[in-house]
Amino acid sequence: MARKNLFAIDEADTARAEYQPPPVAAPPAAKGQQQAYREGKRAITFFVSEEEFSHMHVILARLGRKKVQALMQELLDDWFRRQAAPRLRE
Repeated sequence: MARKNLFAIDEADTARAEYQPPPVAAPPAAKGQQQAYREGKRAITFFVSEEEFSHMHVILARLGRKKVQALMQELLDDWFRRQAAPRLRE
């Protein structure tokens, strides 16, 4: 089979359907808009080593795939309790 000249219009592959760009997805949330579950909440960020991060996820898996969000809320609630601060959630 002879190779097609890629630059010759008359030898172009006309059997293909015309290119249609993929549909445009909805734009991401505008800056300043929060997802509903974040409403009225603030983020707390801290960094751990790769080993600590992996260890945490292994333990979470053993506990039945508990979410990191739930774990952090539990730890914060426990810390408030140890500081004799009033509980903020039930």
